[in-house]
Amino acid sequence: MKKVKLIILIFIAGVFTTTSCEFGDINTDPTALAKSSLKDQLPNVMGQTAFNVGGSGSRGIGLIMQQFKGLDAQQISMMNYVMDGSTFNNLWSFGLYGAGAMTATNVLINQAIEEEQPYYVGIAKICMAVNLGIATDSWGEVPYSEAFLGEGGDEFLQPAFDTQEELYNSIQSLLDDAITELGSAPVAGGPGSDDLIYGGDADSWILTARALKARYYMHLTKRDGSASSKALPLLQASYTSNSEESMFTEFGGQGTVDANPYGQFGDQRPNTLGIMESFNETMDAKADPRISDYMAYDGSNWMYFTSSDGLFWSSYTSPIPFISYSEVMFLTAEAQLREGSLSAAETSLAAAITANMDQIGIASADYAAYVASFGNFSGLTSDAERLERIINEKYFALYAQAFTEIWCDYRRTDYPTLTDNPDGVNGSDPSGVIPRRWLYALDEIFSNTESVDEAIARQGPDLLDTDIWAYKD
Repeated sequence: MKKVKLIILIFIAGVFTTTSCEFGDINTDPTALAKSSLKDQLPNVMGQTAFNVGGSGSRGIGLIMQQFKGLDAQQISMMNYVMDGSTFNNLWSFGLYGAGAMTATNVLINQAIEEEQPYYVGIAKICMAVNLGIATDSWGEVPYSEAFLGEGGDEFLQPAFDTQEELYNSIQSLLDDAITELGSAPVAGGPGSDDLIYGGDADSWILTARALKARYYMHLTKRDGSASSKALPLLQASYTSNSEESMFTEFGGQGTVDANPYGQFGDQRPNTLGIMESFNETMDAKADPRISDYMAYDGSNWMYFTSSDGLFWSSYTSPIPFISYSEVMFLTAEAQLREGSLSAAETSLAAAITANMDQIGIASADYAAYVASFGNFSGLTSDAERLERIINEKYFALYAQAFTEIWCDYRRTDYPTLTDNPDGVNGSDPSGVIPRRWLYALDEIFSNTESVDEAIARQGPDLLDTDIWAYKD
């Protein structure tokens, strides 16, 4: 375990102390990883993936989705939609590509295939799917099919961008492959304690792959009329309780250095990020028992971070799920609603809220009234109102554990109802709407100009208000 934590520690230090990068860093193959054992590589891949789920991109989403509030420095700029190609450059070049999670995961997949270790292949492909989902839901078109072929010649140092439709197909293929690999017979030397979530339990990873497949089907409700019918059987064959969800918990063993990314940011950038007043006020008006677990008042502002062992989602040791049981149940409620099963959808909505309350550790006596008020469709007369209830409740439940999913829900359903920041009109967001994507990273623009230009020609201007394929009307 000391070796595992050291690997994660090295990654964390690299991501959170780097403020810029040189041109030559892009598409650099992490050869040190290629020489490592699978048991050394897997914790690194899982740790990088967890940090991408909860890192800088997620903080940015929390700001534009009006759960976080910028109090100082860059956080105010992001809240006001003042973002450019440098804002999430590190997420692109160090979190995902370059020496980031997707490159490391590709090394792990290839080596695991060579060594005929199917469970490593399966887990790694799930991690790749999660990271690719973050990438395409943040930018739209991104490199994937040619992204890790640098050894094939100079032409692959400027990889083409895949369309988002192709990327979603790739995500589903990765997860299908993972289910197949994890369903095969175990091989000696497979993952054990180096699997920091399930300890090598293939069946649990299969449940996770099914849940993720359903998530990415549901992202396409604007593009695919059969999305909910595809997702529903997968959801019903995935998690059945909080105990089964894919929760990464290996944080805080070295204090702030390997702390949960929200806790680490709160310690390193104190008083720059708080909670949006409207988010607090809505929870307060509904007597939401999660308030004291999400935020604390410092006399001037509601804060998302208090101390190393303070709030549930922002302490040094707070967990990060790849996907949670509560998300599965919200997706189930939505899919059932779209399929016309109102009673089942209502039951699933109550179960989703209950799962989130239990996940946080709130006593049932303290949340029973809330579930009775908001875990049903009482008084709602249309499916639009019922969908709004599901997505609104999901908005509060997935706070700080799945910001990307909150953003995806908003772009595909228009819920929750939010008001564009009146100060948000600028050169990067000419219409001033809540951003629909991030601007491409400067590193990629400089090193892979032709491919970036081709993606922009297909997708639309490299602006915050350009809709990406999955969420276009």
